[in-house]
Amino acid sequence: MRRTTFAAIAAGALILAGIAGWATPSNRPLQAKASTSIKDQIDTFSMMTSAKDLPTDEFQGFSFVFSAPVAEDRSSLTP
Repeated sequence: MRRTTFAAIAAGALILAGIAGWATPSNRPLQAKASTSIKDQIDTFSMMTSAKDLPTDEFQGFSFVFSAPVAEDRSSLTP
């Protein structure tokens, strides 16, 4: 009984501390502002067109390994 009461009081105190911390307004100044000007934007098209020495990967198609099953009495998959 004594441990249960202590646990209930501790849980209630943690809940109240969490609510108080959430409800308290934060008046800290902002660290940085996002730039919205056009001159500071990244030109992604020029990055894609001027990219050099990128790694290449060969496409390997495995569609012939996992072909669709066909019933013996039918010539297609339609019912």
